[in-house]
Amino acid sequence: MKKLFFLIALLGLLSCNSGNEKKQNETTQNVELAETTINIGGLHCDACVASVEKGINELEGIKNVVVTLTDSTAVVKYDAAKVELAQIEKAVVKRGYTVKSSE
Repeated sequence: MKKLFFLIALLGLLSCNSGNEKKQNETTQNVELAETTINIGGLHCDACVASVEKGINELEGIKNVVVTLTDSTAVVKYDAAKVELAQIEKAVVKRGYTVKSSE
């Protein structure tokens, strides 16, 4: 009986440690986060803001999106290894809005 209990405890410890190794490997990966501000044309209401945020958030690698109606901008934090700025801008255009140059 003691051997059975010892075996179960040992298996429990091993399974816990293997889960920790997986988490450690995931957190040690270097993530290259970039942040950009996109000027958007055609934003008129909160529904427009929600539409743009949804469109950008559907892309892989997006970490955070904040679209502001008052100045018609989107501040986007993203993993540059997974998504490019051109893809983000294309997602805005796909929703029916325009991307203005930052000049």
